[in-house]
Amino acid sequence: MVRAGTWHSQSMDLRALFDVQRLDTAINQARHARANLPELAVQTSAAGKLGTIRARSGDLSREQGTLESEMAAIEKRDAEIATHLARLEKQLKTVIAPREAEALQHQMKNLTFERESADERGLAILDASSVAETALIETRAADAEAARELAAAEASLRDAEKEADRVIAELSVARADLVASIDASDLAEYERLRATHSGVAIAEIKHGVCGGCHMDISASELDAIKRLPADQFAECPNCTRLLLR
Repeated sequence: MVRAGTWHSQSMDLRALFDVQRLDTAINQARHARANLPELAVQTSAAGKLGTIRARSGDLSREQGTLESEMAAIEKRDAEIATHLARLEKQLKTVIAPREAEALQHQMKNLTFERESADERGLAILDASSVAETALIETRAADAEAARELAAAEASLRDAEKEADRVIAELSVARADLVASIDASDLAEYERLRATHSGVAIAEIKHGVCGGCHMDISASELDAIKRLPADQFAECPNCTRLLLR
């Protein structure tokens, strides 16, 4: 059964409130669109790409630093071994006892083996350092390109946000102008109902269907709606939204 009620204001303009609702819906949609701009996705992707590149660049730089430190340690040890070998060779020339000579030779052999192993590691470090340097050069070039892409994406996003803000501001001004002529109690009741009914307080009847819940209104109920006095409003018998008539 169709329910009827009386508003606080006997001269309430339901059509004006419906226009406010359309503006409120448009404002909400505009705000949602601003929060989900395609330019934002592009900017986020560009920022992520640049972040990944810079993380890679940092890894390569740290790798280079580790290799350089290891190479410096190898070179330092090589100098120490060279000095030690020179001293042992000098000693060997003055040694007479076979056992002492054998011990010196054993030390020299171990030092020579250590030196050769270090030389092999040094060559491997040079190769790894060369590969890392090449990768670092490429990464720095990619960083510059990604930075340009991000700057362009940020500029596009700023423009899109500025346009979205302009649209929201225009809609908000139009709403303010409209509600200025509406009774405060009627507007408060509209806001209450809108919060209750997921943003749709007032619905149009189209082809016997409520525009809010999209359910049929019977012919008898439609007739009852038409017969209501002008100072009363009708509620949808299905969802209780206010009905334009």
